[in-house]
Amino acid sequence: MKKMIKRNKICFLIFLFSILLAAAVFPFLESRIPIHWNMAGEIDGYGSRLWIFTEPLMMLFLTILLDVTRNIDPKRANYVKFEKNFDGIKAAVCLLLLLVQLITTAVCLGIDVQVQIVLPILIGILFIYIGNMMPKFKHNYFVGIKTPWTLADPEIWVQTHRFSAKVWCAGGFFIILSAFLPSPLNLGVLLAAILILCFVPFIYSYYIYRRGKDS
Repeated sequence: MKKMIKRNKICFLIFLFSILLAAAVFPFLESRIPIHWNMAGEIDGYGSRLWIFTEPLMMLFLTILLDVTRNIDPKRANYVKFEKNFDGIKAAVCLLLLLVQLITTAVCLGIDVQVQIVLPILIGILFIYIGNMMPKFKHNYFVGIKTPWTLADPEIWVQTHRFSAKVWCAGGFFIILSAFLPSPLNLGVLLAAILILCFVPFIYSYYIYRRGKDS
């Protein structure tokens, strides 16, 4: 347990701040709070005020889950080779969850937040950050672009992640761009960017595999 806390100290510090924030604002919240916004920035979903604890609990769950998957990964020795990048991504995800919690808290306390602008910007920055980390990912079964071809061949893994880094950075940029477009155009750009992020690396890894087979 101590080893896990030490390895994930930044995540646990963010979690601690998040859970204390949730506990501090909880008595001041209405019985129902906004938990979802549409692409026009309008609230279209409410939940119990206990939802304010969702983000810190997600942080804790994801931090523990990623630590467990690392320990059971047959290629766990490779994590040491990209330790800082792996830790940085975990911390970035926890930070995003904290910022989402702060947005929800601000709205609940009557502060005007342009959620339809702020949230895509934050998500886009996260994708760009992860994209920049991708070329440093080493061969493993849980982190990165996992296709049958990248998992089977370390060289395909390297080429796919170098290419995917550019795709994810470009996708992150378009997600940020979607924040400044009118609805429903913003939704179309956002969905297109997500589809590209998901499918283009998959197709590229297969292309490399077939190119190697045909050569």
